[in-house]
Amino acid sequence: MQTPTPQQLMQQFAQKVARTRAYRYTWEFQERDEPTGKLGAKQIYTLEFLQPHYRKMTIVQRDAFSNGAVLTHNPDLDTKVHARKGFIRRVYERNDPEVARFFETDLGYILKDLQRLFRGAKAEPVKSVQQGQRNGYQLVFASPKDPVQRVSLTLERADLMPLRIEYADAKGTRSLRVYTEYAFPNLTKDDFTI
Repeated sequence: MQTPTPQQLMQQFAQKVARTRAYRYTWEFQERDEPTGKLGAKQIYTLEFLQPHYRKMTIVQRDAFSNGAVLTHNPDLDTKVHARKGFIRRVYERNDPEVARFFETDLGYILKDLQRLFRGAKAEPVKSVQQGQRNGYQLVFASPKDPVQRVSLTLERADLMPLRIEYADAKGTRSLRVYTEYAFPNLTKDDFTI
């Protein structure tokens, strides 16, 4: 199979996102700690998503208080975000800063952000790479006029799901997402009950 161009790879990823009805994935997230300039502690999350807008996120590892918490958003039942950890339950407005990132985790949001950064960017040729045991395509591009100056996106060759996304600026890596597992379960709206 011929290696796609940067534009073809972004277009193929967009098509994948548009036609994927339901998915579940786990990712490790690290963000730069500004005082030290190094990547902070690893955080691990699992997201279940059903088109067009149902989502449930489990915090696998973040901090002792958050580990095991589940956040659910089912706008058919309620516009709010419901969180629970054991017997503790909380309700958040969608715009609450405490849950803002919850809405930045699905493939649709990630794709829109990547497309925004890719627009007018200078891209390197797509490379074939190995990410653990998985074969991928790596696209690296420099975004013009944005604090994010470099994006490195790795998609699995077989099905174009993300394996790794790194955002960098003049100081180095700003954030890193490594996708460790994913599946395409037969989710229904009932899986997102509050």
